[in-house]
Amino acid sequence: AALGCSVDIDTLTGDKKLKIPAGTQPNKEFALPNLGFPHLQASGAGDHIVTIQIEIPKRLSKKQKELLEEFRKTPQKGIFF
Repeated sequence: AALGCSVDIDTLTGDKKLKIPAGTQPNKEFALPNLGFPHLQASGAGDHIVTIQIEIPKRLSKKQKELLEEFRKTPQKGIFF
């Protein structure tokens, strides 16, 4: 989420690629227009909503811990530890 990425989303019409921008926060929602359920009494379809879930690793290697400690030492505007 911090660096951004692309993920494949399984939709009703098949897999679609979703670009997740750098800095995306937990529970951010993205709408994929016209890829949801079809409208019952009209043409077209609703939006497919994707909610971003962030998973925090429970175990880190020594190198990963060192890198995160370096990141913590770097001043970040709006981030408090």
